[in-house]
Amino acid sequence: MQIAERRELQALIQTLRDGTKRNLTLFTIKLTCDYCSANCLYLWEVINPTEKDSKARYETIELTQVYPEPEPQPRQISSDAPSLVREIFREAALAEAAGAYRLAGVGYRAVVEQIAKEQGATGSNLHNRITSLAAQGVPQNIVDAFHEARIVGNDAVHDGLAYSSEEIADIAELIDEAVFILYVQPAQRARMAAARAARRQAAKSST
Repeated sequence: MQIAERRELQALIQTLRDGTKRNLTLFTIKLTCDYCSANCLYLWEVINPTEKDSKARYETIELTQVYPEPEPQPRQISSDAPSLVREIFREAALAEAAGAYRLAGVGYRAVVEQIAKEQGATGSNLHNRITSLAAQGVPQNIVDAFHEARIVGNDAVHDGLAYSSEEIADIAELIDEAVFILYVQPAQRARMAAARAARRQAAKSST
């Protein structure tokens, strides 16, 4: 590690120590790969429940890789979403994780287009199809979020505009929230209803 990186790590450790509970202990763990001999450094946050008992096992709170900085993992959406929606979202998320924000913007626009199709939207273009979702009971905040994703994708395609990582992340999160409302919540309620029906049937059978 370089001197600057060591200082940054020391500052991070001190900040965590200053803001944590009295019985939280921080360790740094250095691991060396047997294959390539590269080093990795982890920050291990643990709690000793008894604090006075040196033989007590530590309870791991979090294990964080701090060197080298881990590559960002692509986002995922719920398996309750349609398979093609998940597939397109995954490709957009891969572009976002790689820092290809124009491609990510286009990809998230494609996710919205596929969701609109899945929801039975009508219209001659994506703007009209998204707008038509309101008449089908889709909440207005979701319609507005879909328009935001559409505009970001259009800007990338037609004007080559690259939004910041935070702006693309916001679009991804808006889509994730929409997926939760449109697909996850109905699926959860259907599973709960099926569980209740099975319970009633089991109770009737036992009597």
